[in-house]
Amino acid sequence: MSALINWKRTVSTLTLSALLLGTHSVADASTTIKEKQEQQKKVKEQRNSVKQNQSNTSSKIEQNTKEISKVQEEVNKMDAQLQDIIYDVAAKRQEIKRTEMKIEDLEADIKGYEKKMIAQEKMMKERMATMQTNGGGSINWAEFIFGSKNFSDLITRMITAGTIQRSDQELFNDYEATRLSLQEAQAALKAERASLLEQQKALEVRQAELEKKMKQREARIKELEEKNIEFETQIFDLQEIEATLIAQEEAIAAEIEAQRREEEEARRRAEEAARQEAARKAEEARQAEAAKAAAAQQAEEARAEAARQEEAAKAAAAQAAAQKKQNSNTNSQSSSSSNQTTQNNVTASKPAAPPAPKPKPAPKPTPKPAPAPKPVPTTPTASAPAPSSAKFIQPTTGRFSQGFGPASGQFGYSFHNGVDIAGPVGTPIRASATGTVIRAGWGGAYGNHVMIAHVIGGQVWTTVYAHMNSVSVSAGQRVTQGSNIGTLGNTGNSSGPHLHFEIHQGSYSYSSSSAGSTVNPRQFF
Repeated sequence: MSALINWKRTVSTLTLSALLLGTHSVADASTTIKEKQEQQKKVKEQRNSVKQNQSNTSSKIEQNTKEISKVQEEVNKMDAQLQDIIYDVAAKRQEIKRTEMKIEDLEADIKGYEKKMIAQEKMMKERMATMQTNGGGSINWAEFIFGSKNFSDLITRMITAGTIQRSDQELFNDYEATRLSLQEAQAALKAERASLLEQQKALEVRQAELEKKMKQREARIKELEEKNIEFETQIFDLQEIEATLIAQEEAIAAEIEAQRREEEEARRRAEEAARQEAARKAEEARQAEAAKAAAAQQAEEARAEAARQEEAAKAAAAQAAAQKKQNSNTNSQSSSSSNQTTQNNVTASKPAAPPAPKPKPAPKPTPKPAPAPKPVPTTPTASAPAPSSAKFIQPTTGRFSQGFGPASGQFGYSFHNGVDIAGPVGTPIRASATGTVIRAGWGGAYGNHVMIAHVIGGQVWTTVYAHMNSVSVSAGQRVTQGSNIGTLGNTGNSSGPHLHFEIHQGSYSYSSSSAGSTVNPRQFF
């Protein structure tokens, strides 16, 4: 089973005109060359269009390059920002560590203050009990006690009211100092904890910002990579199209030149045949004229012979008459001659027989016309099998393992735009029609493959032979129908030894979901 996945996908939007000479007679040769020149013109127009597309794509590539540079600058800036964030996070972590150490110290101080205050409160309670017992009746204890919020507030109120004796003043002042220190320590602890919380929140914000920046950076890098891939794909597509069109132009030029040579050879043969025919007719005319002259001469000679014989007959008749007259005179003078003499005279008196006519000369034989010269034998131009009368022939032997039409989509396409012919590796593959090779070699999912362009009856066709084991032709080479172009194989995106064969009506145009420009090859076999 064969399919184009990478290379075919690239070429699926392209229209590649492939042109080649079919078999034509001398009568329609000029028309065929004109058709080829029209096809050549179309290919040049396509190439100009490709160049324009290439120019447009180059502009897009330039824009993409600028965009890539812009993105790269942003990435570089983000890298710098990320470094700053990393430094800030590290600094915040150090600050948090220092704050945590301060909190530990403050907590230790608070514990010391609390322990000291407990001891001081115990001592002051004892002193206050003594004061109340030894004359503290002037102090309104109920007012101090119930008017105070806590023991510390009670001490503060008593110090403020001056109710504490001078001897106890130092104890109470020390307690008050401890209380203030405890308050300050607690306030500092609260502030440090708030600061720590703020720092933790700031760290979280920085971390979130860092993660966001990292994601943005990854997205930018991905975008950059995708643009680079798009850039490379566009370059590959343009190079592929231009190379194919160049090969097609060269193939067309070669075809026109080959046809001109064929026409020149046909013209030379026609001229040679015409010359030989003219020589044959001239020889026949000469021989006819010679026969006519010989017949006239024979007639003249016959007339002359007849006249001579007539003159001879007249002379003989005159001689006989004279002899008869003489014999008559002799008989009248000698009537007494003997019987023998009379007999002799009678015999002599008979007219002499005319002399035998001379035999007519045999007529001269009419010369036979000279045989017409034999045509000059020509050397065969190729040793390939004789082309078939069919438009296309089956390119190889084997079993049809998959037909033309809708497919399961298992291999990345939903339409099989050719036929698969399974067979042993190494089975010969033949050109389905006379044409010019436009591609030969490795081609991604196609593996080793050959593309041949044809012009049959003025119609452009393209045949594709994929998954070959070996290729025996090269781009630009002209092949005849039935000639060997390689062997069957299992290269590229192939699930077993077979030939994937396509016929495109017109230029090559692939579609993974429809027939595109392809037709069912089996209709021609």
